[in-house]
Amino acid sequence: MVRNRPWGSFEMFHHSFTKREGRKILAVCDDGLLGEVLEGEEITLKVKENFYGGEVIDDEELLEKADKSGIINAVGSEAVSLLLENDFFDKDKILKIDGVEHAQMVEI
Repeated sequence: MVRNRPWGSFEMFHHSFTKREGRKILAVCDDGLLGEVLEGEEITLKVKENFYGGEVIDDEELLEKADKSGIINAVGSEAVSLLLENDFFDKDKILKIDGVEHAQMVEI
């Protein structure tokens, strides 16, 4: 069940879900950002398919995978907002790179 999302909302995301050194890692980006290069003042972020994956998931699948993740890397206003609304990120930790939201979470 999708939590904290208006009825009828349905977004699509590209993602990869891997395991390294015993931790499950979720990399996710909004549909439409895959392949983009975001240029900030101090950072450049390449939204590469080999990291963010090509498999498409919806809101509910994103939250299910986030629940199982020890590390989350999210790019895009929809992905970051959904994860923020469901307490995966703190609002003050969200960056904007080239006007696009980016956030990371590492469970310790």
